[in-house]
Parts: sequence; C-alpha cells; structure tokens
Amino acid sequence: MSETWVHKCLAQADRRAVGFIGIALLAFVVLWLVSEWLGSRWVFVLAPLCVEFAVPGLRHFCSRRSLRRLLETYPRHAVSVNFVPGRARVGRHAYLETEGSDRTFLRLFEIPERVRENIRRGGQVWLAGPDPRGRTVVLSRGAPFLTLGRVVIR
Repeated sequence: MSETWVHKCLAQADRRAVGFIGIALLAFVVLWLVSEWLGSRWVFVLAPLCVEFAVPGLRHFCSRRSLRRLLETYPRHAVSVNFVPGRARVGRHAYLETEGSDRTFLRLFEIPERVRENIRRGGQVWLAGPDPRGRTVVLSRGAPFLTLGRVVIR
C-alpha cells in the first residue's frame, strides 16, 4: 500500500465528506424556500433530515486527525476479511470478520455499496492499527476508500 494510494484515498474521503455536507446545506436551503413559498414554518420539522445528510461528512472531519495519526504511527498490513453472516448491514454499520478470528469483528461506518462489492470480490482490506482503544484505519484496494473502524468483540 503506497503513500500515493493513501493520499488518494484521503483526498477522496475529504471530497466525499464535503459532498455530504453540501447536500445537507442544499436540503436546508430547499426547506427554507419551500417554507417561504408555503408561508408555513412547519416544513422545518424535516430539518433533522438535513442533519442526517451531514452526519457522514461531519464524522469524517471529526475523525480526520485520528486517521492521520494512526496512518503515521502503525504500519499498514493486508488482512483477509469477509462480511459477518446476519450482520452484513446493521443500519449503516458493516461488520467484517478477519481471517482466523473467533469473535473479533471490525465495525465500519458508512461504507458505499461499490466498496462493499469490492471487499466481497477481493476479500481483503488494508489496516493500520488497531490502537489501544481499538480504532483502526481501513483502506480498500481497487476503489479509493479510507475510513476509521473499530475492533469489537461480540
């Protein structure tokens, strides 16, 4: 896993986060325009939807420092993984089981479908970490994707 690929994945994650925040702002502007057009403030009961759009982007920018620290501190290594049967998609989370583990799963947030398919086909991700708190950086090959995951015991 080269440094150029890591930087490409980080830049892609930054663009994706800005896109989510942009969609949230656009949705809020649309709500405001609709409320002006209807003359009713009841439209703003949909404001939590705007927050829901912004959550993936805000999560990335809040965890970006941890991502960079983990990438600088720990070496990256390839790990064979597969999705946990029955837990492949729990809400927005995805659970991956590493090869040779008994009850240790890797919990990931906000994984796009193209990356899920890439992981299913390749069966491998690159990890940097985990740190003492169980946080690890997960990188995929093929589709530039980088996220902060957590090692959990189930």
